[in-house]
Amino acid sequence: MPRIFISYRREDTAGYAGRVYDGLQRRFGPENVFMDVDSLRPGDDFVEAIGRTLDQCDVMLAIIGPRWLAVTDKQGTPRLFDEGDFVRIEIQSALEKRLRTVPILVGRASVPRRQPNIDSDSRRT
Repeated sequence: MPRIFISYRREDTAGYAGRVYDGLQRRFGPENVFMDVDSLRPGDDFVEAIGRTLDQCDVMLAIIGPRWLAVTDKQGTPRLFDEGDFVRIEIQSALEKRLRTVPILVGRASVPRRQPNIDSDSRRT
């Protein structure tokens, strides 16, 4: 049975992610689908839990909405530029583990353009 990891931004695609999660749970069983809100326990170290879970998964679904790249922190910097951003950590970890990663575009989102270097040196000021 495949194990599926769902990555999403709450500010952008929480509703879509919840519906995907519900459908996948019915099809594959709740033990085979991971989504942070429903799968993590209070007090879990998020980064550690993500790494451990990704090691056990067969595929990551990245739910991408129209504001996925545009969500910013309090200073107005896109959160994807923050090395501590959970969505960035999830996707970067999956890619480093060579886990099959499938983007799912929702809400009329378009495919995000590749950024040359998303790191602390390329932040907008």
